[in-house]
Amino acid sequence: MANILVVEDEPALLKNLAALLTKAGHTVLTAGDGSEVLKLLGLEGGTAGAIPEVIILDVMLPNVNGYQLLTRMHENPATKNMPVILLTGYTELRDAFQKFKNVSSFLHKPFEPKRLLNALADVLSTLRQQAGG
Repeated sequence: MANILVVEDEPALLKNLAALLTKAGHTVLTAGDGSEVLKLLGLEGGTAGAIPEVIILDVMLPNVNGYQLLTRMHENPATKNMPVILLTGYTELRDAFQKFKNVSSFLHKPFEPKRLLNALADVLSTLRQQAGG
């Protein structure tokens, strides 16, 4: 399966998403805010850790929000094309994220777990096709 980074500041939702993805066979990393992700990806303060294949990202985060995080990722060749599935309760924010070509899906909270799994399957299928297999 895949290495997935889930970024969500609500602990209960983060735990549930991690359990859902683990049950589906994925390796899951978690972070509670954008500054943790910057460090994990090596965009701030050191070398990169375990680089995920896909990021599931809440838009509204403390410290560094989803928009700021995507902006930083877009500036770095190593992360600018990393697929991102956005999660938000604010439907009006969708247009603000259109400029980020690596945003593959935009899920509005609350959402059915199957919608997330389907969005992730689509992203992983695209990654496999791009890799030639």
